[in-house]
Order: sequence, then C-alpha cells, then structure tokens
Amino acid sequence: EWNVFYLSLHELPFADNRARCPVTVSLLAALPRPYDHAFFSALTPGTHVVKHHGPTNKKLRVHLPLVGVEGSRLRVADRTYECVEGRCFAFDDSFEHEAWHDGDRTRIVLVFDVWHPDLHDREVQFLSLLQRSRLRAEMKRAEAAAERAARGCAVANASLVAREGGGREEESAPLARGDNFF
Repeated sequence: EWNVFYLSLHELPFADNRARCPVTVSLLAALPRPYDHAFFSALTPGTHVVKHHGPTNKKLRVHLPLVGVEGSRLRVADRTYECVEGRCFAFDDSFEHEAWHDGDRTRIVLVFDVWHPDLHDREVQFLSLLQRSRLRAEMKRAEAAAERAARGCAVANASLVAREGGGREEESAPLARGDNFF
C-alpha cells in the first residue's frame, strides 16, 4: 500500500499537516528554487508502485529515504537504485519510474520537487505564473461544478418532496420561503 502525507501541493492548503512537521517545513522553505510540492511517502512491505512518469521535465524530484528503506528500490528509465537511509536521490520524474519495497518495515521517504537547474530564473517565473493561472482556472471549474451539483441535488430533493405530496411543513418550508437554487 502506498500512502502520502502532503506538506505542499501547488498552493493547496495543508495547514494541519504542516503544523505537525515545523522543522521539515522550515527546511523545505529554505531550499533554493522550491517547486511547491512536498510530501512524506509511505510504502508498506510488499508494495510496488507501478511505472509512471511526471508530465514535464521542468522540475527534479528528490527522494530522501528516512526509515525502513532496507529492501527498497527505485527504477528511473533503465537504471535501478537501492535506497539508502539518509542519502538524497534526485531525478527527472518525466522519465518513467517505479518503486518496490520488499523490506519488513514501512518505508518512509520525504519527497519534494525543485525547479530544474537548467532553467533560468526568468523561465521559472514565467512557468510559475502559467502554473498558478492554470491551477486557479481548474479550481474555479471545480467550484462551479460543485455548485451545479449542489443545485441539482436541491432541485431533485424539491421535486421529490412535491411528488410525495409536499411532505411535512418543516420539510417544504425552505422552498416556500423562496430559496433560489439557480
């Protein structure tokens, strides 16, 4: 089983998680050119994270194995690496990669991203702006979809109450007061 404990993910708030890990959060904040994506990754014994790849090579992914790494390996492209506790490993996650954990304890790794070092600061600024704009647009679309779904549930409930003869007075009272579901 693979579980993650997010500290940051593209401006999404994980305040409770961050409050539990103030030292880690402060160390991540001190990184040069952080990409704003960090989490603890936990793999239970016998887990295989199937091959996958990131969407772009604009960042590097860093793994810092913390505990339970015996029997843990990571394949990136055509090379497989044995994980070593306390030794960072950075790679371009746009390359296909996968992980196995054949140890007997849960493996915990701090995973974080940094902007690719071949990018100039102006390129990082521009790509950050594009990413923030895209994320804001996606959040607005998600909020609008949630509002439409909520309105649809309210309308369906009102129709059900009407078909069932109006129900009890307190059930139909909010509609009678003129709530606007559209």
